[in-house]
Amino acid sequence: MILLRQLWNQRRHNVWIFLELLVAGFFLWMVIDPIYVLVSNRLIPQGGDNRGVYVLTLGQYDPSFAQYDPRQDSAHVMYAHYEDIVRRVRTCPEVEAYTIAAYGSYPNARSWSGMELYNADSLRVHAQQYRYVPLPESDMARAYGLQDALTGRPLSLPADFAQRNMIAISAQTALRLFGTVQAAGRTVYETPDRQYPHVVAAVFRPYKHYSSEQPYPLAITAQAQIPMMPYTGLMYPIVFRLKEGVDPEAFLARFAAEVQPGLEQGNFYVDTLQSFSDYGDRMALASGVTNKLRLQYALGGFALLCIFLGMVGTFYIRANARREEIGILRAMGAGRGRVARRFLTEAWVMVTVAYALSLLVVANVVHVSGFAQGVNSLTWLGEGVAPDMSYPQNRLWPHFLVVTLLTYAALWLVALLGTWIPVSRAVRVLPADALRDE
Repeated sequence: MILLRQLWNQRRHNVWIFLELLVAGFFLWMVIDPIYVLVSNRLIPQGGDNRGVYVLTLGQYDPSFAQYDPRQDSAHVMYAHYEDIVRRVRTCPEVEAYTIAAYGSYPNARSWSGMELYNADSLRVHAQQYRYVPLPESDMARAYGLQDALTGRPLSLPADFAQRNMIAISAQTALRLFGTVQAAGRTVYETPDRQYPHVVAAVFRPYKHYSSEQPYPLAITAQAQIPMMPYTGLMYPIVFRLKEGVDPEAFLARFAAEVQPGLEQGNFYVDTLQSFSDYGDRMALASGVTNKLRLQYALGGFALLCIFLGMVGTFYIRANARREEIGILRAMGAGRGRVARRFLTEAWVMVTVAYALSLLVVANVVHVSGFAQGVNSLTWLGEGVAPDMSYPQNRLWPHFLVVTLLTYAALWLVALLGTWIPVSRAVRVLPADALRDE
């Protein structure tokens, strides 16, 4: 009660820092909100072990290149060269598993293809589609590190997956279609009238296409063959996984020196060799996630710096103006820590009251405009894409409470530091000196 009366009596000195805290609380909440969304999305597990996984993309010379050889441009010759390139890659002693991805069917690829799936009751789910070509000794699930939704063990697809026109779906897809992840053996359709059926061969854990976003319903299908065309190398890259314990830098050096020259066959040449993580960093930069985070960090840092300077200045003036009070408290036996805690409590009350008032404005803004969504590459899919409510950033109260607590903690820590610096200096003055100065 005494503390509140003292703050009220000194309201003229406190009004400016109070208004600054009021504005800063609202501004900082709005800055931290998208940071929370983006960071939370990035922290969602990939859904599989993608360490040591690489994408080898082939380019093809066309008549505009001096290296173009028209004799190597027939489909038969192209396919023979392509098969030999694949053989050379999969027989590298460092390679554990490989697959042929079709049309950007690997994480963080710029290409994105989708399909509609229906259950027997014509319930529709829009899913992303990964397609692969089952060449000899290939293993798509092993190369991507997919995990079984029920056991968490490495996923295994049937050997006749492609021949039987089967499909593998993510746990998200299974839950939306059947209400359970135990969907193996059930049938999904590509049309609401039950045409183009696929038997579910396996259900795997949610798998993220974009590392900076949330997992999206995913379906995996197989393509019987590779059409030989001018862009075959780009459209059908080779994805492979290194064996456990292989040094990536040593492998890449050996690959460039010993393997890559043998891959320059006919009109094919090696265009790029990048890891899944490289594609993730590139996509985060291209989609604006990296720059968005940098901007939000800069804005948040600016707001906290303003609060810090305001608290230092305010309490420096207040501590000097209350030297007599400090001297009396010290003379009566109060230790430095007790006197400092008195000032820190005053700062805490101001921060808490100002932040509570700013939350009223925040709640109104959130009610009108909604929460920040960060940067989302899938917004073009439309409003029919329902968010996965298993993630707290997609639920109203957990989202609001987490951002509120993070903002309050940042405000209080900076205010604590900004108050402690001038107050700790003031309480070091001897009681006699403080009283003599007054």
